[in-house]
Amino acid sequence: MIGIKVNLYPTTMMAQQGITIEDKKMKHILVALFTGAFFFCAPAIAEESEHNYKAKIDDWEYTYRHREGRWHFEVGNKIGPVEVMYRYADQRSSIENRIKFTWAFLELDDLTVEGRMEFRGFDNKESHWRYRFITEYTPHLFGDFYLYVKWQPRWALKDAGVKFDSRDQLGITYKKNNWKITPFIERNGTEGYGYKQTVYGTHFEIKL
Repeated sequence: MIGIKVNLYPTTMMAQQGITIEDKKMKHILVALFTGAFFFCAPAIAEESEHNYKAKIDDWEYTYRHREGRWHFEVGNKIGPVEVMYRYADQRSSIENRIKFTWAFLELDDLTVEGRMEFRGFDNKESHWRYRFITEYTPHLFGDFYLYVKWQPRWALKDAGVKFDSRDQLGITYKKNNWKITPFIERNGTEGYGYKQTVYGTHFEIKL
């Protein structure tokens, strides 16, 4: 009997490479479609827009945001495991001075879970404390692109009770060297996660 040995290794490798190539093509297509939706569709359906800028210099952090005639500026540093930030905000109808304390419950490569307690001091309405969870999921897609998911349920201690709302965001981050930019769409929620409004915006961050 004559034995015939067939080497299937090249064929197998080609098949595996073909699958890998197809997977990469699909990721490129999905990211392109998703990014296109942000730049062209999201602004059309959003009721408001906001733009955030953050600069990190050594251990210090500075942020600025403007949103439909409202704006704020923040500065802060990390003291041990707690990040402490001060915010001055012009809310059009009121001025707010805020102090924020943020700490991490969980920190993985692409997943972080934080808690934040903040005191909001207003010049013409009730000042109060507010607590929130901040969960961010940022897995790598391909190249310099990352998915951006942010979940933020919040509980304000005011009006002799507890008031719930939420700010949840979905976007795509492009990272390059010491900076990154994230166009996102945000769903604002009220009690029981009822729909409040849709916001389109951007996050820009740079390390100096």
